[in-house]
Amino acid sequence: MGWGSAGYRIFDPVARALLDANASEEITRRVLGKLIDELRQEDWDTETDSLDEFRDQPVIVAVFRDKDVTTRCRNTKSPLPTAGCTRLLGHGGDHRDDQDNSWSATP
Repeated sequence: MGWGSAGYRIFDPVARALLDANASEEITRRVLGKLIDELRQEDWDTETDSLDEFRDQPVIVAVFRDKDVTTRCRNTKSPLPTAGCTRLLGHGGDHRDDQDNSWSATP
């Protein structure tokens, strides 16, 4: 059985503190990367919950992506009816859905 509370009890508060302190991207990536490694050794199994919590923070999304923790983008700002972008969170370029429709990533 995994360690589900590691996200909201350890990872999320540390990530918030780094953001609140305006830590540099380098420091944020180093600290959170090491923290992810350590929590995974303790059988952390809810990484995607923390990734979803910080999905609007590109540096944190990038750290998770470096550690092979990904989730779908799910952007729904398409001019077409869609369930949302099916590309990975933090992707470059335009959004794309499962019907191969695409829309701009810029507002």
